[in-house]
Amino acid sequence: MRKAFTGMESEYAVMRKASRGTVRGAILVALTASLGSCQPGDVRHPVQPLEQRVRAFWEARVQGDDLAAYQYEIYTHTGKMTATQYIKRRSPLLKYTEYAIEEIQEQEKEAQVRVDVKYQLTFPGITELSLDSEVKERWTRLDDGQWYRNNWKDKLPRPSRAAAKQG
Repeated sequence: MRKAFTGMESEYAVMRKASRGTVRGAILVALTASLGSCQPGDVRHPVQPLEQRVRAFWEARVQGDDLAAYQYEIYTHTGKMTATQYIKRRSPLLKYTEYAIEEIQEQEKEAQVRVDVKYQLTFPGITELSLDSEVKERWTRLDDGQWYRNNWKDKLPRPSRAAAKQG
């Protein structure tokens, strides 16, 4: 009688079974390799290139999906703002309609991104105003390898007053 795999077998034992040439053993090795590094509740997302994440963030903004946009913000890791706070902070008077990524200056863990944005402002009793603006964003790569939008004003570099007077 064969012993059923319980998940407690060592990788060596699994490899030994696979080396017998059985299809079942090969499948078992593949499952062990793919599931062995995951912990319960451990959800891993593939690391995305910066430009892809910037596009996804702005697509969410244009669609009006603030919860999706929040997933690209550094707040998801710092705890400085919950998703509920983020959504409440968004103005219902502002609707993004288009965006164009103009420039990305990527370094190892920091990046500056310049985005041209078109949006509409709607005030009660006034027709919609169509406007556009250039947005300069800071993105930070965290230890998980993923890029996050990081526009905390207290974290952006500020020129000193002495340097401003000299220039």
